[in-house]
This record gives sequence, C-alpha cells and structure tokens, in this order.
Amino acid sequence: MSDRDLTDNLVSEGSKSSYNAIEAEKALLALCMRNKDALGICVGKRLVAQDFSDSRHVYIYEAISKLYLDNVTPTRITVCEKLETDGNISKAGGDQYVYAVANVQSVIAGIDSYIRVVTANASSRKLVNTLTDLTNLARSRKNSVNDIIDVGVGRLNDLKDTTEDDGFEKLSSILRRNLKELHDTAFGDREQKAVKTGFRYLDNITGGFRPGTINIIAARPGMGKTALVLNIAKNVAGIYSKPVAIFSLEMSKSEIANRILASMSKTSFKAIERADITREEEAELNNTFAKISPLPIYIDEQTDTNPMDIMAKCKELQTKIPLGLVIIDYLQLMTYPGRYSGSRQNEIADISRSLKILAKELKLPVIALSQLNRGTENREDGDHIPGLADIRDSGAIEQDADCVIFIHRPDYYNKNKEKKKIEDAQLIVAKNRHGATDTAFVKWMGERTLFFEADRPDDPKDPNSSAYTRTTDSQSAASDYSFEEAPLPPEPPEAEIPEPPDADDEEAFVNDENEDFFSDSNTDFPDNF
Repeated sequence: MSDRDLTDNLVSEGSKSSYNAIEAEKALLALCMRNKDALGICVGKRLVAQDFSDSRHVYIYEAISKLYLDNVTPTRITVCEKLETDGNISKAGGDQYVYAVANVQSVIAGIDSYIRVVTANASSRKLVNTLTDLTNLARSRKNSVNDIIDVGVGRLNDLKDTTEDDGFEKLSSILRRNLKELHDTAFGDREQKAVKTGFRYLDNITGGFRPGTINIIAARPGMGKTALVLNIAKNVAGIYSKPVAIFSLEMSKSEIANRILASMSKTSFKAIERADITREEEAELNNTFAKISPLPIYIDEQTDTNPMDIMAKCKELQTKIPLGLVIIDYLQLMTYPGRYSGSRQNEIADISRSLKILAKELKLPVIALSQLNRGTENREDGDHIPGLADIRDSGAIEQDADCVIFIHRPDYYNKNKEKKKIEDAQLIVAKNRHGATDTAFVKWMGERTLFFEADRPDDPKDPNSSAYTRTTDSQSAASDYSFEEAPLPPEPPEAEIPEPPDADDEEAFVNDENEDFFSDSNTDFPDNF
C-alpha cells in the first residue's frame, strides 16, 4: 500500500467523524456564548483554538477566550465586536455566521461529549499531519533515516493522550493514597520507590532519587563525575538489585567496564587500561569479575544519542527487565533532532526539558552529568566551591532539575602540592526539591576512580581517619564494622582498705564535723516525736 493510499484511507474513514466534529464545534461555541460556565469547563479541559478544524471556528473561539481573560461575558454581540476590533470578522464568516453558530441547539450536560469529539478529531489531524511531514522529509533525502525516525518518535510521543491524571482531585483522596503508599513502604509491603545511591550521608540529605525526577551531577572536567555515577550504578545494582541503564556519550563500553572493575578491585584503573599487571593482580581481577558479573548494569556507547533515542531504548529494555535508574554521561554532548538553527543554549534547554519528560514517561529517576563553566577556577578570592550559576550552557538545566549535586575536591586546585592517594571530597546538594540542601563529605581515591565513605564496609581504609576493621560481606549494612581494640590502661596500685569499725563502739560512729554543724539545732521536740 502506498503512502497516498494510506492517507486517502485515513481521510475517507474519518469523513463522518469530521462532520460530527464540525457539529460538536458549533455546539461548544454556542454554549460558550450563552453560558460562561461552559467556557470555564473548556479552559479547564485545555481546549485551545487550534483544536477546532474549521478556520472560522478558530477565530470565534480565540475571540471568546480573549473576552474571558478580560472578564467580559462572551455573547454573540460581544464576540462580533471583538472580531471586528481585531479585524477578523470576515475570517470568522461574518456577523451572520457568528449569530447562526450562537443559535445552534446544545445543552450544558453534553459539554464533555462535545469536547471529547473535538479533541479526538484534533489528535487525528495532528497525526495525519505528522505522518505527512515525515513522508516529505524522507522523500527530500536531506536528512538521515535515523534523524527522521528520531523526529518522528519525538512528535508522536507529544501526540500521546496524557490527560488521564489532569484536572482537580480532592485533597482527602490524594492523602489517602499517599498514606497507603507510606504504610506499604514503611512496613515492608511495597518496595521503596526512591532509588538510594548507597552513599549514606548523601541519601540522608536527598532521601534518594524519586521516580520521574531529573537529577544533575555537575563538576569541572577531571573532578570525577563519571566515577561518581558509576559508583552509584554499582551500589544501585549490587546493594539494591535494581537494573541500571548507562548511556555513555564520551567513553567506550570497555572503558566504563574497566572503571567499574578498578573501583571494586585492588588494581589501579591505569594499570588495567595499560595491561600493566602481575599474575597476582590478574587472579584478583578474575575474582572481582566473578563478583560483579551478575550486576544488572547495561551500557550504551552511541555518541549521537538524543532524548528520543534514549526513550526508545529504555522502553525496549523495560520489556525485558524492570529498570531502576537511567544515567546519561553527559548532557552537553547530546543533540536534539529537528533543531538545525538557533543557539546552543536553546538546544540545551530543549534537551533538558525532554529529559524531564523522559523521566516522567518512564517513571524512573534520571541522572544526567553536566559540565561547569570556568568560573570556579578563575575566581580571584580563591573560593572554588561551585554554585548553580556555574552550570554550563543554559539556566534551563537548573530550572528543570529536581536535584543538583556538585562535586568539589579542594586538593584538585592545589596544583603545587604533593598528590595524595586519598583526598577529601564534598558532594554538595545545591538544589533539592524534596528536602534541604547540605553537603555530604566523602573520600576520593583517584587510582581506583572511587568515591567512598570512610566507615563504609569493603571500601579502602583512609590512613588519615580512625582505624577500623572492614567486613568482608559486600551485602552487609553500612554500620557493620568493628573498631580495633585499644590497649588496656595500667591497673592502679592496690590501696589499703581499712577494717570496718566495731558495731558496739559508739565513738567510732561519731563525726565531729556533723556534731558541730547540728549543735545549734532545735532539740525541743514533742514527746514520742
């Protein structure tokens, strides 16, 4: 079947419904010009002028909407006056047509049916127009097939009906549902929705990453952004058994895998990358591989990934496994299909908004890495702590993000100091829609590309911190550790213990100081007191 046949079939099959839509449009406009409440219902249902198929009805509804916003009651007289003022009376069919529409018989009880017919017809028109545009793009051969598909996926997703949860809901029903979920989660009947990172102090601040949220981790190059999200991915997949999808636009799958291997072994990442290892290290790496191979972590390395591509791949993966977290490394390397002009800031804004929609559509938390500008390095006062204004390219990232976390390592800026094996690091929660902002203090071990907490099991021992003995079970709780026994203090010398006085010796129980204190006391008590 040709494209023309498909288009003809769509039009011919919808001819009857199109006629019904025209009549429904007239009924709606008539109600809006006779009943102000009807217009309020239309506005509440997000009906817009472009939903009307007849161009005359588009202008009439625009005039009615403007009167509504100006707090003027829309009647056939005021609507005609508004059309005349705007110079659109002839486009709306003239006074006679407006009066004829206003006289159409309709009832307020049927307004939901009228709106449903109008919006359904509008959606069908948009779908046909989208398919036509995609067909024209394909025939022009100016764009690659992949780009056209990405544009199509994005536009088709926009056409999906998302009005199921629209409109008002009573507070009592919302709280009843929330309390039920709270009970089920708190007492073990339901899995915790928020995804914990495995970093105890960070999780205490954020409460975990909630489904439908976009979470930004930002830092300067070389600060450890990729290392941190890989550590989080390892914890989410290993400790909490939640599958993780990683989209790496900068590094290869092999490099990502080697970073995870280094973070969980005693061999440095550099030694693994250069194959500069001993037989003992090889055996240890094989043992580490046996431990991490069951982790449900999935890596995609396509460099030209865009939000629509991520959406499609995640939905495909979700048909096989229940995804728990999506990681994107990193945001500024993404492209937005269909945008061939305009500033990079506008493109980043579109990407940021698309990632927010992606998170809500997938009902998953999304972590996206972001670069910072050079402002943190060039400050004259020496204060290198990043802020929200330092996010590179667009303020839309800050606006769309539910949580923004900065990585700050003070030693990173001390170029002349001797490089430490383990450095202090800060995870600064600068924005948190679901809680307070604060800082989690962690450690950084560069040779293993590893962030860790000083008292967490199975992590390296910081020589500058207090001594402790790590547990060997990777599934142990974060507090499952024991301190080394301190040496016992020397025993005090034995003191001579005096013999107790004889009970019959009254003078042995006399205290001269007490006798002097009570000498002036009143002793004139009644008998038998």
